[in-house]
Amino acid sequence: MASRKNKKPSIPFRLNVLFFAVFILFSILILRLGYVQIVEGDTYEEDVNETASTSASRVDAPRGIMYDRNGTELVDNNLILTLTYTNQRSYEDEERLQTAEELAELIEFDEEETDRESMPERNLQDYWLLTREKEAEELVSDKEEQRLMENDKDPYEVQLDRITEEQLNDISDEELEVVAIWSEMISGYYDSPQRVKRDLTEGEATAISSRLDELEGVDVTRDFRRDYQYTQAFQSLYGNVGSIPEETVTEFLAKGYQRSDEVGQSFLEEYYEDTLRGKKGTVSGEDDDAEETNNGSRGNDLVLSIDMDLQREVQTIIDDQMGQSEGAFPNDEQAYVTAIDPNTGEILAMNGYDDQLGNVTNTFEMGSTIKPATGMIGLQEEVITENTEINDTPLELPGGVDVSSSHDIGTVDVVGAIQESSNVFMSEIAMRLMDYERGDGANFDLDKVDNSYDTMRDYYSQFGLGEETGIDLPSEATGLDGGTGAPGSLLYFSFGQFDTYTPLQLAQYSATIASDGQRMEPHLVKEIREPNRNTDEMGAVLHQFEPEMLNRVNIDKEYFDIAQEGMYDVVNTDLGTADSYFTDVNMEIAGKTGTAQRSIRRESDNELVEVNNQTFIAYGPYEDPEIAIGVVVPNVYVDDEGGRSGIANSIAADTMQAYVNLKEERPGAGSSEDDAEGENEEDGENAGDEEESGGDEEEQ
Repeated sequence: MASRKNKKPSIPFRLNVLFFAVFILFSILILRLGYVQIVEGDTYEEDVNETASTSASRVDAPRGIMYDRNGTELVDNNLILTLTYTNQRSYEDEERLQTAEELAELIEFDEEETDRESMPERNLQDYWLLTREKEAEELVSDKEEQRLMENDKDPYEVQLDRITEEQLNDISDEELEVVAIWSEMISGYYDSPQRVKRDLTEGEATAISSRLDELEGVDVTRDFRRDYQYTQAFQSLYGNVGSIPEETVTEFLAKGYQRSDEVGQSFLEEYYEDTLRGKKGTVSGEDDDAEETNNGSRGNDLVLSIDMDLQREVQTIIDDQMGQSEGAFPNDEQAYVTAIDPNTGEILAMNGYDDQLGNVTNTFEMGSTIKPATGMIGLQEEVITENTEINDTPLELPGGVDVSSSHDIGTVDVVGAIQESSNVFMSEIAMRLMDYERGDGANFDLDKVDNSYDTMRDYYSQFGLGEETGIDLPSEATGLDGGTGAPGSLLYFSFGQFDTYTPLQLAQYSATIASDGQRMEPHLVKEIREPNRNTDEMGAVLHQFEPEMLNRVNIDKEYFDIAQEGMYDVVNTDLGTADSYFTDVNMEIAGKTGTAQRSIRRESDNELVEVNNQTFIAYGPYEDPEIAIGVVVPNVYVDDEGGRSGIANSIAADTMQAYVNLKEERPGAGSSEDDAEGENEEDGENAGDEEESGGDEEEQ
């Protein structure tokens, strides 16, 4: 056995080296800290004192301006003064309340902001507890409070529950303004300015500014309010600006926003937020002398594709036509028009009767406007030819499915079927797609039926029906896909009474036919431009949106020619379903009427009534299209119920003529603000409320 004296040390040599290295590092660190504290301490202390005496705050910058395609200013900014409050954790509740009471003597809130009924009850309760301390203590005894705390329950929540309505009514009307101000003050985030009142009067701003040294956390800052022009004709699509939604705060903070910033909350303002957002300036102050060091810059400007002259003309047309149709609707009146340049996808006008947004959010059965596509499907799938003739007489299928046109047309080919709007011809295409012939009884091959639904829906989607259009807005509806229904429903599907689509999709479909199958992405913005600070003219182009083709419809050009011929005949021949409406239009156009019949509940008495959706598509000039439109007027009484036929046709004809008139002699680039306001007031007198989507009626 080896002797103990011969054993190696228990601590290895490498560990000793490690200990020594750590000792050296700590020694260096201690020496460095001593140097910083002793040698450079005075220098750092001076830097801290200088920083403490200098404050910097960010100053809001205006958002970008919006123009129409002709340079007419649509959205600008008005400079206003805003009262802000920066809440600090160190402030006591009593201090905040005292500040609110002092501000109540200096500013006035609107009556609706100080209305007791509209105020959140929790705000009133919190204020009552804060200002009625003795009564608040009586709501929970000391013994009960101790017991609640032992059981991890908050006595404050119990107090809130026990405040009676009578006690809240004890808050006087004078106090309600304090409550409103105090609520705004504490609704923001700590250390971040919260807007308490925007657009201060000159007197209010002066009074507050003279007492800023007494009002802890209060400031008066420059701010901007969006100024929207032509609100009757286009308001909905501008969107709006407001506080950052709570669910997106983290996202915006990561982009460099402050919690108190305002952002685009809907539609164009939201979609182009990154473009329109201004770059904030900074104000630095040293002691009592403030000096603005960076003015910031306005956001980039948008040039819309909208022609505001055409937009206003179409709005007047819709209002006039709807005014002539009083009593023709069982419920709220609706009407929509979208006009597109079929070559670029640029939206020239997007109008609605009190609602432009319905063009992208509401969906309807579109009726016989779908027939040009159905005719092309039959040709492309080779179940008919250009020379196929079908006898248009009422059709009966098993299961109680009856199909007829508005009248017995007789023998008709595909061009005539579009021209005279034959439901029977389109139904024949659907039957041939599912390999069914008249007289086969109930012998349907259900697999072929399902495949026929898929085939038709695939073609329709290539035209943009039932598909996202790609418009530059935060969201859009795609319509209702009816799935694969019964064999008889396929027949109704063939002439537009099964799936639902948006008015924008209908307009895109019209434009796709006009362009021989090129489905262009629609957009509301043409260009992004730099802000021009020195003149009233627009700045340099930063980005120009090029036309983008989403897809080409998989149908031969010769079949587009056939469908277009049928659409030409609709408005240019005696047998056409809309010839009488377009005799005064000074442009050679093609179009297609549509109606879709349905039943709805009349809201006034809950009775079931018969209505139809009137629709129309058109484009022109016929040989070289510049404009394509889709018109939808849903839920009109059928004629024997007091309805008025042809509303959509009349709107379409007047819209196309308005386009011609503007081309021939365009008015000035835009009206003044006063003219715009006058237009809004006049239009507002005839405006009706817009509602949700409806169904459709069968075409005439």
